[in-house]
Amino acid sequence: MSKINRPKQPEVLRAKILKATQDVLLSEGLAALTQEKVLAQLDISKGGLQHHFRTKQDLLDALFDHVYEGFEELYNDALAQEPEGPARHIRAYVIAASRSGSEEKLWGQTLVLLAVGNANYQARWQRSLEDIAKADSLDPGKQLACRLFADGLWYSLVIGPDHHMDHVQSALQHILSLTE
Repeated sequence: MSKINRPKQPEVLRAKILKATQDVLLSEGLAALTQEKVLAQLDISKGGLQHHFRTKQDLLDALFDHVYEGFEELYNDALAQEPEGPARHIRAYVIAASRSGSEEKLWGQTLVLLAVGNANYQARWQRSLEDIAKADSLDPGKQLACRLFADGLWYSLVIGPDHHMDHVQSALQHILSLTE
């Protein structure tokens, strides 16, 4: 009997492990997430999993980093499209938060589940929001209104109910008009 020779692709395996972790988290919740449940979705040994992620917390930290970086990418893409001005960063944040594709929805659900129970994740998100606020010179009240709109819209897109996208775009234009 010959052994299956697997090519060494640690980043591919790492991505599969994170996807399986996300799947368990979203289907069963944070309290039910275990390395064993993640392993049940993969074709690797516990030693293979622990080679990449020694503990459940290591898995959660890596998953948070992954989805957080996904949101940062959306934000940076939106920022690159925004002209210079006193509200450039908050506009990019609002636009990034309004993305409603299936991957963005999964990221959002994952971020909410992870951040609710972890002060370190909350602090990291808060620092990002503070950096965005400091980068702009928009009136603080308008900036807060935009951020609260973005957070509320993002949360609604993540949790539901589904909104007609024409209505979302209309609301987005109304809030962005505060930045002009």
